[in-house]
Amino acid sequence: MGQDHDHLSPRPQEARFVPLDEPKQVAYLAFRDLCQVPGLGLFFSMVGFAAIAREAGFGLKEALATSALVWGMPGQVALASLYLAGASAAVIFMAVALANMRMMLMVVSTVDLVGFRRHGTAIIKQIILMHFLAITTWIQLSVVRGKVADRAMVIYFMAFALPLFAIGMLGTLLGFYLVDLVPPLMLKAIVFTTPLYILMMVAKIRVQLFRYAGVAGGVLAPLLYPIIGEWAILLAGVAGGTLIMLPRLITARQVRHKRQHRLTKSELSNHQNRGD
Repeated sequence: MGQDHDHLSPRPQEARFVPLDEPKQVAYLAFRDLCQVPGLGLFFSMVGFAAIAREAGFGLKEALATSALVWGMPGQVALASLYLAGASAAVIFMAVALANMRMMLMVVSTVDLVGFRRHGTAIIKQIILMHFLAITTWIQLSVVRGKVADRAMVIYFMAFALPLFAIGMLGTLLGFYLVDLVPPLMLKAIVFTTPLYILMMVAKIRVQLFRYAGVAGGVLAPLLYPIIGEWAILLAGVAGGTLIMLPRLITARQVRHKRQHRLTKSELSNHQNRGD
């Protein structure tokens, strides 16, 4: 009887995962994530940039202003390098704008991911907040998606992106003076800390096709560099992603075409049967 009673007794329901939506918990999660690899990676990258900026002849104010206003490592390095080469202001402006143009798609996807429209955030406020978007923040938002409720993503974004900006400014400040204590070449090398972090995040992506696309772009870039120079990074990324995704897209299109063909034949057959 005891066994029958145990068999008939209702089983406890398995605990379901509930995304975080309490503001304090979401802010704490953002701060905890910030204090790990993402924050450290960006901090050391800004330390390295400060060494490049000082070598280019920037003062502390100019280095801090570059980090604050450009807030994108490719654009910051391009500005310092072209300034050192004596380029005109117009050329520097165009180079920085083109270097940071990659952020455009990230901004569009982040606005949707964070849900500014859902919260009724004013356009001016969106523009101001998007200035603080870094690729580190964008990747982190993708990582926590599902862990944080959609309505709380804006809290995570602000609790992560704004302190990250402050960490970047601190890295620029310290790096500017570390040149006197540490060999400049060593400081320049740590600029690659953030790209290495991004590479590790790409390796953790669950969708294997995206991993393959990253690997394909990484293989093509050094092969194309002797031919097309600095355009190799951009074109290798486009070509690598296309080579991996195109066969899948063609296959999916063929599957859809066959499915539509079968449905059409089935509808014709049913129509004929009704006619008979």
